[in-house]
Amino acid sequence: MSRQQPATAPETPVHIIAGPVRREFFVLPDGRSALNVLGGPALYAAAGARLWNPDSIGVISRVGKNFSEDTLQTIRRSGFDVTGIRLHPNLPPSLGFHYFETWDTDIDWDPAKYFTRNSIPFPRELTEYAPPSLSENSIHHFPDPAIRIDDIPAAYRQARSAYIAPCHYQSQITLSVALRRSGVGTILLAPPGGLLLPSFRPRIRELLHGIDMVFARESLMRSFVGGPDPSPEKIAASLAQWGPKIVILQKELHGVHLYDSDSRRIRFIAFYPVELKNPAAVGDSFCGGFLASWLKTFDPEEAALAGCISASLAMEGLEGLYALQRNPGLAEARLASLRRSAAS
Repeated sequence: MSRQQPATAPETPVHIIAGPVRREFFVLPDGRSALNVLGGPALYAAAGARLWNPDSIGVISRVGKNFSEDTLQTIRRSGFDVTGIRLHPNLPPSLGFHYFETWDTDIDWDPAKYFTRNSIPFPRELTEYAPPSLSENSIHHFPDPAIRIDDIPAAYRQARSAYIAPCHYQSQITLSVALRRSGVGTILLAPPGGLLLPSFRPRIRELLHGIDMVFARESLMRSFVGGPDPSPEKIAASLAQWGPKIVILQKELHGVHLYDSDSRRIRFIAFYPVELKNPAAVGDSFCGGFLASWLKTFDPEEAALAGCISASLAMEGLEGLYALQRNPGLAEARLASLRRSAAS
C-alpha cells in the first residue's frame, strides 16, 4: 500500500523534479567504495536546483521497501517537498549500482562480479538488485516501480518548471504530456541512454514533442544521429528539429555544448575544475541548476554556467544531497570565477 497524501495541501512548488530516488552503491576506479548512500537522479537534480533558487522544489518518485518515512524526513529537512515521493513497501528495493572502471564508464549490472574483483564484501542489500537500465529501456512494459501520472500531486501541476530525469520511457512520455496539459511552463527532459539508438528514433521524436529543452550525452548521440563523426552542432540541430528550443550535450566530464535553436548558435562551456568523486551525479545536477537559473534569468548561457557549478559541487561527493552541505557562498564564488573564464 502506498503512503497516503497528507490532509493539508502542500505548498505549490516552483520547480518539480521527476525521476528515481535510490539507495546507491559505488565502486570507483581507485578501488574505493561507497555503500547504501541516499541518491538517485532526482535527488542530484533537486540539490542542483536548490543551490540557485530557495523556492519550493517538489520531487516525484516511487520508492520500494528499502525506504521509510524517516528517509523521506531526511529529504524534507534539506528543503524539499516530498509529497510526490510515494512509498510502496510491496515494491522491490529502490537500488542503484555504479562500477567505474574508468571515470568515463558507468556499469550498472552484475555487482557481485565487480565487488569480488575489487576484494570488497558483497553488500547483502544488493541481493534483490536489478539494473535500472533494463527497465528504463523497455518500450511497452510499464513496471510497477515506474512513475505514473497519478503520482503527481495536484499542487505540483501548477509549478513553473519541471525536469524529467532519465527513467522509464512510459513514465517520461506520460509525465511530460500531463505536465504540459497542466500548464507547466518549461520542461527539460533527459532521455534514458539506452534509448539513444538509431532504432529508437521514432520513439525519441515522440518523446520530445512539446518539450522545451533536452539534455543528453554527446557520445551517445553520435551513433543516434549517424553519419561520419557528426559535430555537436549537427547533433543539436537534429534534435531541435523535433521541438526543443534548447539542446544541451554533455561532453563527458569536460563540460557541455549549449545550442539555442533561435540563434542557431552553439557554445561550449567547461565544468568548473574539481577533484572528481561521483561522475553519476554530473548530468542531473547540471540540469537542476540549469533550470533553476533559467527561471531567474531566461539567459541560456547564464543558466548553463550555474548548471556547471551545480555539477561541480555534486561530483565532489557520493551522497545525493552533498552539494547542499558545502560552505555557504561557495556556489556563488565558483560561478563568478567561471563567468570570468567563459568571458575570456
